[in-house]
Amino acid sequence: MFYTLLHPRMADKYIILIAAGIAFILTMLLLAKPFGFLPRDGGKFVTDKDGNKIEINKNSNGKVTGVGLIMVIIFLVISSLFFMPFSEIRHSVGAEFYAYVILMLFMMITGYLDDAAKSPWGELIKGILDLVIAAAGAIIFVLNNPTNVYFFKARIHIPVVLYVILAVALIWGSVNVTNCSDGVDGLCGTVSVIEMIAFTFIFGRNMGVYSALAIVMAFVLAAYLTYNWNPSTVLMGDAGSRTIGFLLALLAMKSKHPFVFIPMSFVFLFDGGLGLLKLAVLRVFKVNLFKNVRFPFHDHLRKNLNWSIPKIVIFFSVMEVVFAVITGVVVHVCG
Repeated sequence: MFYTLLHPRMADKYIILIAAGIAFILTMLLLAKPFGFLPRDGGKFVTDKDGNKIEINKNSNGKVTGVGLIMVIIFLVISSLFFMPFSEIRHSVGAEFYAYVILMLFMMITGYLDDAAKSPWGELIKGILDLVIAAAGAIIFVLNNPTNVYFFKARIHIPVVLYVILAVALIWGSVNVTNCSDGVDGLCGTVSVIEMIAFTFIFGRNMGVYSALAIVMAFVLAAYLTYNWNPSTVLMGDAGSRTIGFLLALLAMKSKHPFVFIPMSFVFLFDGGLGLLKLAVLRVFKVNLFKNVRFPFHDHLRKNLNWSIPKIVIFFSVMEVVFAVITGVVVHVCG
């Protein structure tokens, strides 16, 4: 709607800045005094070798969580109003865009329902829901985009069925590693802002309107971080982190360089992904990898090495900047 009004009068970059600015202000205002219906965090527990529950995140206990509900609604509404005329919904480009909007809405809702549940949902339920949404995202993508990808200088055609399988794995993995990394104040939000800005600078021409989505989400997260930096007053919960994971996977696919997800999301893969790998190997092969390392790795730094939360966030943020710069240089040289 607003895009139709503004596009004849100003360049797209100014429309993006206006949309991002409005999203930032709305997020700041609405998170200042979160709605009373939002749930409270119940703390984070682990089970020791004797089967006893040990609270490991006392600082979050009782804080307002699930504010990802507000953040994602702002992000989706602003993006829908400013970047794609509703009249385009009948055309493939618009239909694809709004299909992703709906999937991110579903991802947010499932995350929020888990945040608000008295007893957290089991891994099986969440895994199946993630798989369904990931499969829908992958199918929508291949129906609207060629399955040609770039790997360094090589242009590779991936058969549609194989691409769907890889895309499902990418989306599902991104959602879960991002969610696992959302365990200390400011970590997930800060790293996500850096990664989304990096995607825009490196692959903006390839991503088209989806680079605008990355910018708006980065501004939403920047506003959220003013309340989430240690010591935080609000937590985005699964409603936010899972939607961020979906968006990061979508940006990687839209960049036409989906394999860059590995270096671009190295922080999330290292922090949360290794924990998922450790758990999978333990359950399937009964082998305890990284026996003396606690995962997510930010818990190891905080509990085993006594790092402060700001130090952890700065450490991972610097890592993200380094890997984003390396990715940009490699793509520039080899692209």
